[in-house]
Amino acid sequence: MWKSLAWNKSAVGYIFVLPSVIVMTVFVLIPLLFSLVSSFYDFDIMLQHFRFIGLDNYRTVISDERFWNSLKNTVYFVCGNVPLQIILSILVAVAINKRSRLNIVFRTVYFLPVVCSMTIVAMALAMMFDYNIGIIPAMMRQIGLPVVDVFNDPTWAMPTIILISVYKSFGFTMVILLAALQGVPENLYEAAEIDGAGKRAAFFRITLPSIAPSIAFVVITSIIGSFQVFDQVYVTTQGGPMYKTETIVQLIFTKAFVTNEMGPAISCAILLFVVILAVTLASLRTSRGNEQYF
Repeated sequence: MWKSLAWNKSAVGYIFVLPSVIVMTVFVLIPLLFSLVSSFYDFDIMLQHFRFIGLDNYRTVISDERFWNSLKNTVYFVCGNVPLQIILSILVAVAINKRSRLNIVFRTVYFLPVVCSMTIVAMALAMMFDYNIGIIPAMMRQIGLPVVDVFNDPTWAMPTIILISVYKSFGFTMVILLAALQGVPENLYEAAEIDGAGKRAAFFRITLPSIAPSIAFVVITSIIGSFQVFDQVYVTTQGGPMYKTETIVQLIFTKAFVTNEMGPAISCAILLFVVILAVTLASLRTSRGNEQYF
């Protein structure tokens, strides 16, 4: 009887999980396996004329200077976007943590870009920063400041794209950290105040350790998303100027749909998957190892 009851409970659990397993299998596992297998073949964009060539696609990608340049640009973007987004999200979440009508308005305003398309946000900000018609360069000219065509400047193009990405995405990270802050017991701050601890000490000794698991989660998800940056680059610079903003996903798009190099494009995507997997596992191991210090 007990075995039958346990089996019934397990069966119900399997039934609930089954739709997700089917979706993951159809839309994730099967395409991933197909990509892995097809990376060893040469074929066209119509998925015809398959010809086995072994590791030649990977050799082509690894020997391509544009791949290493795009990898460097992608790492540059990740190193700029993730820390800035996380730090800004923590500061804003702490600032609007108290319950008030004004803070509710701030939460809505900060989260609003998240629900908008990245393409729309990037296009709007690109128009604002446009050297000829943008409102920001016009205001800078009015007050006598030097104006730079940021999207055509090799130095400023990537930092500008990073700022666009932070503006678009930090609201999501902020909401997650804000939810974590809501779960921190208020009596911890009261006890710290009685002991004479200031706001700075309470922030580093209570707030950060309490939301450390949430910070680890948003760091990992932000890293994964940042490695896949594409929309804002394609809308604003399309990889220029002089390939200074060309990311790996931009290179994959170019090889697959512009130059019709499907084999190298898929091989490049597989290499990106390996990089993201390695960085994610390293981040998980680091975050778990640091839990003892909080």
